[in-house]
Order: sequence, then C-alpha cells, then structure tokens
Amino acid sequence: MAVTFIRELKKVWARQKKNWRTVVTRQIFNRFFNELTLQYANIYITLLGASPVQLGAVNSAWGISQSIISIPLGIIRDRFNLRKIYLLGVGLQILVPLLYALAPNWQIIATAILISGLGMMVGSCVIICDLSLRQRDRATGKALCEGTGALPTILAPTVAAVLLTVFGGISIQSIRNLYWIQFVVRVLLFVYVYRNLTDIDRVKRPPAKLNFLSEFGEVFQRGTAVKRWLAFQGINMFSRMMLLTFRYPYIFDVKGGTQYIIGGIATTMLITETIFSTIIGRFADKIGRKKAFYLLIPFFSVANLILIWAPNPSWLLFSGFLMGFRMIAGFSYGSMTPELVPPDCLGRWRGLIGFVTGLMSIPAPVIGGIIWERFGPEWVFILITALDLLVLTPLLYTVPETLDNYVT
Repeated sequence: MAVTFIRELKKVWARQKKNWRTVVTRQIFNRFFNELTLQYANIYITLLGASPVQLGAVNSAWGISQSIISIPLGIIRDRFNLRKIYLLGVGLQILVPLLYALAPNWQIIATAILISGLGMMVGSCVIICDLSLRQRDRATGKALCEGTGALPTILAPTVAAVLLTVFGGISIQSIRNLYWIQFVVRVLLFVYVYRNLTDIDRVKRPPAKLNFLSEFGEVFQRGTAVKRWLAFQGINMFSRMMLLTFRYPYIFDVKGGTQYIIGGIATTMLITETIFSTIIGRFADKIGRKKAFYLLIPFFSVANLILIWAPNPSWLLFSGFLMGFRMIAGFSYGSMTPELVPPDCLGRWRGLIGFVTGLMSIPAPVIGGIIWERFGPEWVFILITALDLLVLTPLLYTVPETLDNYVT
C-alpha cells in the first residue's frame, strides 16, 4: 500500500507544470533557511529591548503592509504578467534578512517586517499554484509542497541550535549571524527563479478599463460563500498571528527553553508535517477539505493547552508535534479558496482575502501583548484555543464543501 501511495504521489508531481515545480523547489530551500531564524525572530526583538506590547506592535507592521497592498495587488495579478510580479516579490524579500542583520534597535525591525509583508504578498506563489495545479490534485499538490519542504527542513532547527552554540548561545550577535546566512541564500534563490520561471498561462484577462466596485463586486456575485470565507480567514489569521508572535517568547521566557528545546519543538512540528502532510492532503482530495479540518482541529487545540501545562521539556516537544497539524489543516481547508470563485477572479479574490487577513493581523499581536501583560501569558494561548473551537469550527460548517462543486 505504501509503495502504491508513493507511486501515486510521483505521478501527481510529474503531471504538474514546470512553473509549479520551480516555485515549489524555491519554496523548499527558502523554507529551510527561514527555519534558521524563525524561532528566534521574536526572541531577537525582545533582546533588542521590546516589551510584550511593543513586540506585538512591531509584528503588526506585517498586517499593515498586507492590508495596503492586497486590493491593488489583486487587480494587478488579474491584469499583468504574473512572472514579473512574483520576481519583484522575491526580490523584495532579499532585503528582509539584511535589515534584521543590521538593525541597531527593535524599532528598525518594524521596517523589515513591513517589507517582509509586501514581499510575501507580491512574491506569493499561491496564484501560480491555483492556475497550475489540477483541481483533483490541489490539496495533494499543496501537501507535496509542504511535505517535501518539511523533510529537509526537519534538520534546520538543529542546525540553527548548533550554529547558535558555536556563535556563543542565544544573543543578539549570534542571531544576527543567522540572518546573514539567510541573506546570501535568498540572493541565490532569486537567481534560480529568474532563470527557470516562465510566463504563466492565464484563463483570460478582464477588460482594460478599471472599475474597483464592479471588479470586486463580480467576485461576490460569481463566488460561493464569499463573505463567510472572508470571515473564516480573518479570524483564523487573528489567532495565528498571536500564536506566531508569542509562542517562542513564551517557551524562552516562561518555560526557560534553551536553543535546543526551541529547536526540538520546531523539529517535532516539521516531523508531523513530513509524515502526515501528503496523507491528509490526499484524504482531503478524496473525502473533502472540511472533513480534514474537523479531523485535525482537536490536535492543534490540545497542543496549546499542553504548552501551558507542560511540566518538563518532553511535554513541550509533544506540544510541538501536535501543533504541526495546524499547518496541515491550513492547506487542507485552504484548498477550498480557489474553488469558491471562477479562475478569472482569482487575483481579486486573493486580494480580498489578503486585505481582510491583513487588517486582522494588525490588532492581533498588540491584543496578545496586552493580554500577556495584564492577565498572564498563558491566556494568550487559551484565547487562541477558544477561537479555534468556538468560532472557526462552526463558521466553516456554514461554507459548502467544494471538492465536487468547482465554480466555473
């Protein structure tokens, strides 16, 4: 059975377009070197002197950039060359580790995060995936991207921990060195994509005359459950931003985690993604995207509670293992996104989603910082769990399953 499954995955990979394989290859290497700094980014900001609320405010810069760029970017994507847009975003992302490495104080990091948000939105590969992947392969393709990307990345947290030890432990200068490594790699990856990515085939282009209201109104008219999906994505981003901002500072400051514990938690999350990504992705393509989410939500909800309760590092590692299911759930239900609107509306649809999630990303880290200071750090994770179980789950129930109802 395992051999048959692997053969099936190889066939899925082989029948996709070269552009999809190119951006996935870039994503795999980029993700590995992102993991070198990912767990230490917010710790780095606190070492530069930021309080929990200031840490949240700095992270809000990402939401500001996303909300500003999303709407115009959505229209631009539906009208202009996707290859050039993607390359511009990948180029912007080169500046981010450079700014982190040179930052004299935590305030400068806000600029880096602002540029990061712009670069990630402009250089997002989701539209390329939306247009390149076949519908019946969509969740599997995204799972392959995540699963194959997670496999080599499993080593990244350990590599980062060893490098930090060589550099003298968790400190400002040691973390700076990790960003210099990341900077060099992003330059090389830009060259790779520039040489291998070709123009992306489009279904059709909208008329040259621009009318914001009619163009975005068309998305609501021709789409399915658009408002409910925007609400789902917005609330999900709210809880996700709080989690990303405060998870590792909580482990470092409250639980006393060393670089090896932090690296171990990140590694267990990646192990989960590697083992289960393609299995659940294929399950979502055959049984349904929503069923995959319902199956996984108990795992990553319990992970937050174990993180709070954990009496020793072993439980922290177990929490990381369960938290890995959150990423898997994300691309499982995320496969519904391009299936709720016609293909020629995808750019504007992604723009609307980016605008809503960007807006929700602005207050989330600040509110998390206020909760941390006034009520206690554990309440950040209790709120995240409550939102997942009591808001996201019933909201998703109201959205129709899209597996066999692709919008045309």
